[in-house]
Amino acid sequence: MNFSLFRQRSFALLIFSEATSLFGTYFLNAALALYVLKLTGSPEKFASILALGMVPYLIVGPIAGVLADRFNKKKWMILLDVLRGMLCISLFVFSWTETISLPFIYFTVLFISTCEICYGPVFISLLPSIVKEEELVSANSFEKTINETMKIMAPFLGTLVYSLVGIGPVLLVNGFTFMISALAIFFMALPKVDSVIARQLHLFKDMWDGFKVFFIDKRITSIVSNAFLTHFFMYPFILLGFPYIIVTVLGGKGTDYGIVESISTIGSILAIFTVPPMKKFGVANNIGIGILGMCVPVIPLLFLGHPDFIQLLKDNEYYPVLFFGLISFLLFLAFSFYLVFFASFYQTVVPRELFGRYGAGMMVLNGLGRLCGFLIFGYLFSLDSLLYAVIFFGIGMTLKIVVHIPFMSMTKKLEQQQKQVV
Repeated sequence: MNFSLFRQRSFALLIFSEATSLFGTYFLNAALALYVLKLTGSPEKFASILALGMVPYLIVGPIAGVLADRFNKKKWMILLDVLRGMLCISLFVFSWTETISLPFIYFTVLFISTCEICYGPVFISLLPSIVKEEELVSANSFEKTINETMKIMAPFLGTLVYSLVGIGPVLLVNGFTFMISALAIFFMALPKVDSVIARQLHLFKDMWDGFKVFFIDKRITSIVSNAFLTHFFMYPFILLGFPYIIVTVLGGKGTDYGIVESISTIGSILAIFTVPPMKKFGVANNIGIGILGMCVPVIPLLFLGHPDFIQLLKDNEYYPVLFFGLISFLLFLAFSFYLVFFASFYQTVVPRELFGRYGAGMMVLNGLGRLCGFLIFGYLFSLDSLLYAVIFFGIGMTLKIVVHIPFMSMTKKLEQQQKQVV
């Protein structure tokens, strides 16, 4: 990999900012999942709170990309980081004297999600603007490696701190990570946007332009559909199902869930080292390989439908960690491999002046997928067997293979055309 990328100050600070922010976010998310699950006591109520966090994606999302392309990206990112940091630190102070009840959780989830949907399109547009096109695969690999490394300890430490001292100190840590992220962005040198052109843009036209990008190329339509299926099936199954099954169904400890979350990150990191030797097979084939790999963990999950297997997991406190740790490892090994080529493709195909709006459109679509997924999986996990949720998850992974076929077909057609020209 091209380590000389870190000599570029903006790239190094961008990676540091994202890694710091993500560490705090995963630190908080792991603890907050256990805290909310404890307050609600049911998968459906837990799912409704997770779904609530997707609402801003649908309301604010359509204009987030327009804002990202119009405003000063640096100031915008700093403002959003500082606002999130101040909220978390304020909640920490509040927790000294009062209990953080569900209404505060609702507000926090909505506020942070709103900031994320405004922040995401800006961040998506930055990496291709500060590195050369031929460096994108290496840059994406570094980004994934460092960020996943930060995530290894975050979930375990988040659940451990929560188990020992409660949710307040967890919020304090997350608040400081947002502030550190804002400081890193402050020292970055980012390319300037032509403000004259930006002022001439029209709000609703710009919003529609972001969605039209999805259809300028069949391959983009394919990967957008694939991303939607990931957020509709995979993320809700993991974010809702794993803590519910491990802690509530199997009676495990909160730190068991944290360990499983950390193990998934090891798979993500190892995936990055498989990228360089696999580049020779091309983007289309490698995305397909990643999708097929994501289908493999569905097979052992089918055992969760058998009462004897559930009892086996309950009989030994280490079995749930080993079983779900293996599932997470395999799933994120394949997913992270897939994600590097996924990102590298759209970063080279989507017009750069539309990156912000494309990113916002993706976040709206993915938010809609998670919203529906959380509600459906919340219902499925409340049924008398976990098998219903597992089968639904398997259907989603199969659909990911189906929607990748047009990508493969179009890529093969373009390759044949290039050969004819030569």
